[in-house]
Amino acid sequence: MTREEGRVHQTAPDQWITALSDVANGDMTWQYKGWPAMSGPLSVDEVGDQGWNIFTDDFLFPVMTLNRGALHHNVETVSRFCTDHDISFAPHGKTTMSPELTRLQLDTGAWGITAATVNQARIFRAFGIDCILVANQVVDPGAVRWAWRELQAFPEFRFFCLVDSVESVEAIEQALADEPAGRPIEVLVELGMESGRSGNRTTEGAIEVAIDAGESDRLSLAGVEGYEGILHYEGDDFSAVDAFLHRLRELTERLADKAVFDHLSEVIVTAGGSMFPDRVVEILGGDWAIGRPVRTVIRPGGYVTHDSILYAESGPFGNRPPMDGYDRLVPAFTLWSYVISRPEPDLVIAGFGKRDVSFDVDLPLPSHVRRGTQLATLDRELQVFDLNDQHAYVRIPAEFKLDVGDMLGCGISHPCATFDRWRAMPLVDDDYNVLGAVRTFF
Repeated sequence: MTREEGRVHQTAPDQWITALSDVANGDMTWQYKGWPAMSGPLSVDEVGDQGWNIFTDDFLFPVMTLNRGALHHNVETVSRFCTDHDISFAPHGKTTMSPELTRLQLDTGAWGITAATVNQARIFRAFGIDCILVANQVVDPGAVRWAWRELQAFPEFRFFCLVDSVESVEAIEQALADEPAGRPIEVLVELGMESGRSGNRTTEGAIEVAIDAGESDRLSLAGVEGYEGILHYEGDDFSAVDAFLHRLRELTERLADKAVFDHLSEVIVTAGGSMFPDRVVEILGGDWAIGRPVRTVIRPGGYVTHDSILYAESGPFGNRPPMDGYDRLVPAFTLWSYVISRPEPDLVIAGFGKRDVSFDVDLPLPSHVRRGTQLATLDRELQVFDLNDQHAYVRIPAEFKLDVGDMLGCGISHPCATFDRWRAMPLVDDDYNVLGAVRTFF
């Protein structure tokens, strides 16, 4: 089965428009930080018609921008990678929680959207998404019942979650004890690793969980899941990652031998975030001899915007030796702020901080300076070495020309912890003309 032949139908474009208009107040006059003052309500759809430019109109800095060309390049590159290798992708939507970016991912071939919580899944349903994979255990009764009732009310909706213990299976069954019979919740048995997060630690234990789930009237075993993104590698040595993925493949094959997949038209095997999709394709893609078609699904999230440090330096579409035939991804984020103080010759204070940008993995990377109308690219001459809530401490060579009132543009590391600091960001072209808005719903 090819990826396109088995693709789950997503909400039609006209329904998408209705869903997007219903998810939030379109009034852009005051509640979104950074945007210029407006004389009256302005719908999100009208933002691109205003003729705004980040630098020449009255935006209030700091302002986080998203480059449209970079976004489209990134989603199209990963989509082509999946098509070329006949695998599916369900982007991790918790990275952006954005209806505009989720739609872009679905329009470029995504099979579904991954969530980390049922709360996120409910938001994605408001976006009009019909296939949601919660890559987590779901044991709280309210969340289980929401998923169950959504499945009964909407026959086109598919919902998956993970189980990694007999207790997690029992928790779902107990939450649904008083519900009438209906479509079961599709589950994937999760294989884990020592000192990792959730996931059954042994193959034998995962087999026991899968058999238990398969015998439930409330659940339907749909396949297997694992997450290798927390594993480390050195240089070209991916042995720890590969060993885990081989365990996942072995689990799938052993479950097939026990006939637990005989009720399925296809078996879902899913792993792979933004760091190791190439290894997932190498080990979990290709031919399977288990008597059923296999849909291999990767779940990258950060690829849509990429970044300037973490994934740029380590990911397979970054500075790791690039995969043959695929361009590197392009950072889409740039945070712009003013230099508000130069109190020492080698110290600049910029007007942004922890309220505006991720700092959980790396601090922002200065990438551009704007003096008057002149824009210059930096080559790591400057370094952000600390952040307060609204101040960035930037180390600067004493002879470097950068004055109060000049502007500093910074790339970011780890997009997951940047999106949730902005409710709406300008979508711009290479000249920073505003083409639209990207909203988030955290």
